Amino acid sequence: MVVTISNEYGSGGLAIAKRVADVLGYEYVDQQLPVVVAKRLRIPPEAVDASEDAQRSLGELLLTSLERATPELAQASATEPFDEELFRAVQDAVREYAARGSAVIVGRGASAILGARADVVRVAQASGIRQQLAESEVDRVDRARAAYMRERYGVTFGDAHQYDLCIDTSRQDEVQTAALIVSAVRVRR
Repeated sequence: MVVTISNEYGSGGLAIAKRVADVLGYEYVDQQLPVVVAKRLRIPPEAVDASEDAQRSLGELLLTSLERATPELAQASATEPFDEELFRAVQDAVREYAARGSAVIVGRGASAILGARADVVRVAQASGIRQQLAESEVDRVDRARAAYMRERYGVTFGDAHQYDLCIDTSRQDEVQTAALIVSAVRVRR
């Protein structure tokens, strides 16, 4: 069984995912994904993180498409664009961790990458603690995540229809939230 955790910024998703992995005895997959991808592409892990966090502007997208449509430039850059190579490497790494089973995979579009497989429990976590955090930072991060999921996977970040379980983490603590997820996983086994 594989659990994917998608979370709004500030929802406590990382700590909850770690607790779920510990209780179930599953591998916790988060920061090792950029390391695996970086090794494959022979780049620093920071470059992977930076690329995932950066949202390309409309202008950048238009320039890239114009460049590819211009024969002189397209021939000069016949190799696959770096962002596409990185995108595929992240997908491959997520699928490999999932193939091993018994894993809790955090973010990076894992729920969209793995799709509606019978051995995957997809969890979305929303937070009601926006007042405690700087609203502009929370909104900025969540907008970037939403844009990434829309651009790369054609899905709406946080759409309840894409998940097996959606939890508002403002209504229970980390232990209670983890217990809900563990219970859902055990029912599915």
